Amino acid sequence: MHGLRVNGKTVKLKGGCLHHDNGMLGAVSLYDSEFRKLSIMKQIGFNAIRTTHNTPSSALLEACDRIGMYVFNEAFDAWGIMKQPGDYNQYFETDWEKDLSAFMKRDRNHPSVTIWSIGNEIPERGGLGNGYSLATRIAQKAHALDPSRPISNAICSYWSGLDDDLTAENMKKIMGNNASDNAPLQNADGGKNDTSWEEYSEAFTNALDIVGYNYMEDKYQLDHEMFPERVILGSENYPKEIGIRWPMVESTPYVLGDFTWTAFDYIGEAGIGKSVFLAPDDPMHKIGGFALMSHGSPYPWRLANDADVDINGHILPQGEYRSVIWGNNKTYLYSYDPAVYDKKELISNWGFTDVRKNWNWKDSENKPVKVAVFSNADSVELFLNGKSVGNCKAGERLVSDLPKSFLFDITYAPGTLEAVSYKDGVTISKDTLTTTGPVHSIKLTAEKTKMAADGHSVIYVQTELLDIDGNIVPDADNRLSATVKGAGFLAAFGSANPITEENYTMGTFSAYRGRATAIIRSGYMGRSCTLIVSGEGLAPASVTIETE
Repeated sequence: MHGLRVNGKTVKLKGGCLHHDNGMLGAVSLYDSEFRKLSIMKQIGFNAIRTTHNTPSSALLEACDRIGMYVFNEAFDAWGIMKQPGDYNQYFETDWEKDLSAFMKRDRNHPSVTIWSIGNEIPERGGLGNGYSLATRIAQKAHALDPSRPISNAICSYWSGLDDDLTAENMKKIMGNNASDNAPLQNADGGKNDTSWEEYSEAFTNALDIVGYNYMEDKYQLDHEMFPERVILGSENYPKEIGIRWPMVESTPYVLGDFTWTAFDYIGEAGIGKSVFLAPDDPMHKIGGFALMSHGSPYPWRLANDADVDINGHILPQGEYRSVIWGNNKTYLYSYDPAVYDKKELISNWGFTDVRKNWNWKDSENKPVKVAVFSNADSVELFLNGKSVGNCKAGERLVSDLPKSFLFDITYAPGTLEAVSYKDGVTISKDTLTTTGPVHSIKLTAEKTKMAADGHSVIYVQTELLDIDGNIVPDADNRLSATVKGAGFLAAFGSANPITEENYTMGTFSAYRGRATAIIRSGYMGRSCTLIVSGEGLAPASVTIETE
């Protein structure tokens, strides 16, 4: 078995799930925004997207065609059984065939479309609502519409989808005799030796070419033994587990790849990826990551906070870590806030350890601080203001149990912290953190200098708050104002802060960790426009964009 082969070569899908929104722009889908999103994903190493959990825009698929991105193209999030009030279940019985046909006929000529998905975590997966025969009918219809591509379905464990008796039985397998109505069942299962998931789902999967597994990597080996012809795809997986799971995916031919939840941050499922620092004996630690579900994110939590890239397009530590797992030999250096040194971090299942690109820890001089490094090195050495303060070998001290990570305990002092990575005794890369001065100026960087005067083109302009030496001030949160003069208009302005009441459309927003972003959308006049960003006590900065 060779897995997925393209032009005779085996390809592993390095995938990211994408929600439908474009951050500050909301639900609008513009080609420039979609192409930019995919370009940033390519920098990390992604080669595939999953269009969760509904049909994508044509603009996204066109961008995938042009940039070269495999697409796991998904049709439905619900069939006949309701997940949420007002969802597709109210139209499914009368419209599924018409809608599936329209979807696949529209998209089947896109070369980027690699796999069709006919559902996500469908409640009928356990046979309720005539689910087994429905699964076959829908798959047969999809095959008839496009015989050339495989059909899949993203299937999860039985935290829902069974009748009352089987649900109670399943809960006991997972939770033991202490099962309760408040037990965290989502994406849990009965363990490697429990075959009830396979028994309940076999009839649902029989018509599929590829079976999508959501959060069930521990099932792969058992299911391969039970169903040796089955092709498996990790259709949705926890981001913090990529370092543990990827070596298995890479070495297992019957597993096509892995899709993280998610590649880009999005509006909704607020705080699903958060982490908190608690006393070591806090009872929340016993509950684990499910103690931090999105319904426990108090207002004004807004963003999911679970992604490799924030809504403004900046690659986060999670994304840099993923790139290391996929072979990047760069060094990535971070620190923790010294204020949490004696606390124990609790990370959501969809979260990532809360490391920062920051060495501006006020009132922390001579206090202990934890420092994290992600690297493919054999060893990493830390230098503080030119003096070695520690050397860590691969696997010796890990950051939150992450492979290819290095954890140090040092004493904080302002200045420059440098991490040097060694492999076979030779330096392969370095990274630094520097204590900055106060905010001195605003820097604007337009990602492009020209845009078409077609009313649909957009240009992203990065706003950075710099100290007098030109360093980004990583703890700056100055209130900024943005205006556009001339052709075009300010479509959005804001930061990637996941916890905020501020409005992306008002032209004023507080920076987050020294950054904000403006999005300029073109009008229909072929002339220039100028973005001006100002802040109290700072000289305004401007950049001019040509439209044609």
